[in-house]
Amino acid sequence: MDLSNGWERVANTFIAVRNPNVGKSTLENWVANLPPRAKVLDIGCGFGVPNTQVLINAGCQVYGIDASKTLIAQYKKRFPMAIAACEAAESSNYFDIKFNAIIAIGLIFLLPEDAQLKVLQNAAHSLKNRGRFLFTAPKQVCEWQDVLTAKRSRSLGKDAYVSELLKHGLILTNEYVDEGENHYFDFTLEA
Repeated sequence: MDLSNGWERVANTFIAVRNPNVGKSTLENWVANLPPRAKVLDIGCGFGVPNTQVLINAGCQVYGIDASKTLIAQYKKRFPMAIAACEAAESSNYFDIKFNAIIAIGLIFLLPEDAQLKVLQNAAHSLKNRGRFLFTAPKQVCEWQDVLTAKRSRSLGKDAYVSELLKHGLILTNEYVDEGENHYFDFTLEA
């Protein structure tokens, strides 16, 4: 069974085609508001470009999980100072620690609906008070075929994401769109 939802099969292609600039400035602006030496979890970290580099450059203590063996091996090679594990986002224990911030960029919408809800719930329970959760997904409810994996992707839509995370004490504090037209939801744990 492929826990990476098809990403292991296309890992080397993804590494070759990933634009290292898309989303970089959005994440740089967002991370500037985190506390010094913040512990940050990157769910679906891939090979860490550009997200982990941005986090490390900002002085964060970075943890990453990804279900692709190839991607996590490249991640560990690029960022030996980061703590990383090859695990599926929906079944990971997120290192059994609380984080100042969690990001899931380019991941949530790749998962089936039940797995999306599980990741949202797990992220909410893995944040420190006032912790931030940043993830990407289209605002609208929609489905499409992923270009690389040829698997179905789906956005539950803004209302569903806000409703689900509100159940776990997170409120939507901001939204962003990067140069690649990716939509970001920025939540804060208020509980």
